[in-house]
Amino acid sequence: MKKIQSLTVFILILCTACRQSKNQEKVNIWKTEETNKPKELLTAIERQKQIAEENRIDSLRFEMALQDAFKIAKPAFKSDRFKKEYELQPDDSSFSIKMELLVDHLFDDDKKYFLIRRHAPWGPLVTYINLYEIIDGKTKKIIEREQYGYIRDTIFDVNGDNYKDFLVHWYPAVGCCRRNIYNVYLNQPEKGKFTTDYEFINPTFSAKEKIIRGIEYGHPGEAELYKYKWNGLKVDTIEFIYPDFETKNRFIKTKRNTSRFDKEGIVLKAVPKEYHSIESYDWFLGF
Repeated sequence: MKKIQSLTVFILILCTACRQSKNQEKVNIWKTEETNKPKELLTAIERQKQIAEENRIDSLRFEMALQDAFKIAKPAFKSDRFKKEYELQPDDSSFSIKMELLVDHLFDDDKKYFLIRRHAPWGPLVTYINLYEIIDGKTKKIIEREQYGYIRDTIFDVNGDNYKDFLVHWYPAVGCCRRNIYNVYLNQPEKGKFTTDYEFINPTFSAKEKIIRGIEYGHPGEAELYKYKWNGLKVDTIEFIYPDFETKNRFIKTKRNTSRFDKEGIVLKAVPKEYHSIESYDWFLGF
């Protein structure tokens, strides 16, 4: 009888051990799957494909919006001036595209231009800018730009050659410090085109002097002043002015953009008055 009982106990212990071994085996298999993470890798790849497809579809929508702009404005190409603002909602989309159309003598009284702005509804604001010259009812592409952080575009003579230029003002979405960016397209009417763009940060333009003054990127009281001059289609560097961090109300003027701790240059006891009226001068002073 005792032998039977002992045998029964042995079988029960053996069964329990087997169950524990199988459970342990299942746990080990599960951990292996988590370590390899094939599903997560696959999900990342699928997500990349999804984003690429969404971008492709959005690109088609904005191309459709461009075609719609031409369809609306083309009858007005013979007019002296045409302006229209409206919202276009693609049939397959839940968002609408803000459209701005302008036909006018924007840069020259003897030439007509067609300007299109397509504003995306998401942030940071993305704007597609297309500028064309209208010649005998047809269009010649002048400028095409996709701009994130768009604020505005404007037209005035930047370099003092008495020709109106095209500027795009925008503001980056990330960064610690003041960063008003302007991209400048110089008008070259004798060639029937505009230059590629020049980029300036926090600039103040003086067309009369052919000068650009401004302040570089940096924290208040630490960023340097700069001064450039137009030389035809070139931009010459005139000077940089840095605060002297060891002596209050003293500054260092140099010919090169250098470390603010570099003491090579001319010592100034005050900032020249020509800089006092520029935009962002208060940032240079540390306000």
